[in-house]
Amino acid sequence: MVVTFGETFEKVRECFQEASISERLVPKLASITIIRDVKGKIRLFLRPSEGQTIEKEDTALVNLRQLLEQKLGNYYGQDIWLPMGEKDPYKALIEAIESKDRVKADWWSEGDSPKWYILERHIAKQAWTDNRLSSLPWKERFVIQGHKPAIISFFSFKGGVGRTSTLVATALTLARNGHRVAMVDLDLEAPGLATIFGMDENNPNGGVIDYLLEHEIQERNWPLPITPITNSTLLGDGGETLHLLTAGIIDKNYLEKLARLDFQNLVDGGFQVTMQNMLAELERRTKPLDFILMDARAGFHDIGGLAISSLSHAAVIFGTQSRQSWAGLTQVIRHVALIKKKDDEPTNDDERLPLIFVHSMSPSIAMTGSQPELVEFGDKAYTVFQENYYFSEEDVPNQNDDQAPFFPYEIPYDQELRGDIALFLKSSSPEESRRLSNLVERLTNSNYRRIAQRLCDLFGRDFTNWTVGSSRGV
Repeated sequence: MVVTFGETFEKVRECFQEASISERLVPKLASITIIRDVKGKIRLFLRPSEGQTIEKEDTALVNLRQLLEQKLGNYYGQDIWLPMGEKDPYKALIEAIESKDRVKADWWSEGDSPKWYILERHIAKQAWTDNRLSSLPWKERFVIQGHKPAIISFFSFKGGVGRTSTLVATALTLARNGHRVAMVDLDLEAPGLATIFGMDENNPNGGVIDYLLEHEIQERNWPLPITPITNSTLLGDGGETLHLLTAGIIDKNYLEKLARLDFQNLVDGGFQVTMQNMLAELERRTKPLDFILMDARAGFHDIGGLAISSLSHAAVIFGTQSRQSWAGLTQVIRHVALIKKKDDEPTNDDERLPLIFVHSMSPSIAMTGSQPELVEFGDKAYTVFQENYYFSEEDVPNQNDDQAPFFPYEIPYDQELRGDIALFLKSSSPEESRRLSNLVERLTNSNYRRIAQRLCDLFGRDFTNWTVGSSRGV
């Protein structure tokens, strides 16, 4: 029986309830501290009661180690620490363990003996400094040849600009036009794709966060939880199946799982490789695919930088006409300009990551009678790209070139898409069916269609002429 992250504390308690432990070891203890490290592995610190001593080779302690190994499996960190007096070489460590950072376990009641504590150890760093595109899960030439899907990151510096809804709209548009698409929710701090498609907390499949955590602990035997979406109202007659890899189920263990993801692993490539393996498994399990659309975290977050720099063949970047938005977007554009493809790619060394630049939440012509904000945004984009994206010796394309990375694709503000986007039937009533149909129509209009068509143009896909249901790729 495989033990998961959320079961580890209970398994430790079960060990201490075994007769050989509860009768011979527990009465000697003042406290038990469960230490869960940055990877989720479990270690223990046992504080004997005053006047009690516990030797390392105590029979009950040996039995405890065996039980922990049996019940925790790979989650056992192979350490039980005991205090050894003033000359204890681990004195500083023990002082850290018994610091204010540990908390009383929620199952321990005042007056019970021994006391139970939990010490959670977290690490999280930033990752926006690498200016060289790493080895992607597969080479771009395989994408252009149609053998592999194009991986696209949807990124915004600010939240609340319609990034997730645009990704969903693009996925629906592509699927309805005969393209096979997978969606991946990398916005682990604020996931949304599961909610949009009606996958509530009772969904047992988990998601990205479970794969990233369990994959290493379970020695790479953790299956990737992919959910197919086949609703004909969403996909139209003959549309292709969508595949969804959610961030995970937001339950009582979600925050502690999130705290274990050590993004500083980027230094040695560990986390990056795991992400690449995840996408490769997604492609294997759902092939043939045309696109993998990834919803990246807003702002200068590690996973957004990783998605753009190390996982994607192109990026869709969102901005609004505001000083706050442009302050961050300028740095993102500068970062993207410095990313170069690796020498083993059969492309010009100066070719950069392809971009689609989106002006989101803009007032529509129907509201204003004109498009002054879009024009202002386009002028600003042209200036920022001139100063931060192109080198002095380069020829900058014409400002009206709709194939240039600075040319803004407009997503107007839509009051109907601000609230709870539910792409599933909440009931069997005719009104609910009409609601869903109307929502799909909004999400597949000409604004989103232009983004989907541009993605097809970038990677040699025919936007409307795929033979639906045909076998593509290898």
